[in-house]
Amino acid sequence: MQLLLILGIITFLLIVGSIILFLIAIVKKKMAVFYFALILSFFGLVVGIYTGFTFVYRSYSKISKSLEPRKNEEIYAAIFKGIPNKCTVVLETQDQMLPVIDVAIYLHFKTCEAEINRILKQQHYDMTVFVKDDVDTTSNSIHPDWFEPSKMGDSIYVYTYKKDDFGNYQTLFVSKKKDEVFCIDVWE
Repeated sequence: MQLLLILGIITFLLIVGSIILFLIAIVKKKMAVFYFALILSFFGLVVGIYTGFTFVYRSYSKISKSLEPRKNEEIYAAIFKGIPNKCTVVLETQDQMLPVIDVAIYLHFKTCEAEINRILKQQHYDMTVFVKDDVDTTSNSIHPDWFEPSKMGDSIYVYTYKKDDFGNYQTLFVSKKKDEVFCIDVWE
C-alpha cells in the first residue's frame, strides 16, 4: 500500500512538473524545455499506468479472495469460536454469503461429547428433547437437502440460543449419543 502511495505521488509530481514545463516552454518559446517536458510527461504516463495497473490488480486479488467460499472448518470456527478439535469432522455446510438472501448457515458434523459441551458453554442455550416426528426443521423454509436431523434417531436434543430480539438465533440438533450435530445459525 505504501508503494502505491509513493508511486501515486511520483506520478502526480511528474505530471504537474511536465505541465509547468510546457507552460514555461510556450511562454519563453524554448524548444529544449518543451522536449524535456515531453520526456517528463512520458515518464509520468508510464509510472501512472504502472500505478493504476498495480492498484487494480491488488484490489481485484483482495476482492476475489474475499468472495471465495469458506472451507467447512472456517465456517465451523466462525460459528463456534475455535477450530474443530480432533474428534470433530465437518460433513456438510452451506454458508451465508448474502445475509438478507441466504437465510442461515447450515452445518452437519460428527463430534465427541466434550466438544458439544464446549460449544454449549459458550452461550445460554434452551434445551428441549424431541421425538423423531416432532422435530421441525422447516422454521426456515429453505434448507439444504442434506439437512435432516430426524435421521439421527428416535429422539434428539434441540438447543436454541436466541442472539437478539431481531430474529437471529442458533439451533443445534444433537443426537442422543451426543456424537452428531445439525446446526442452523441465523444472522440477518
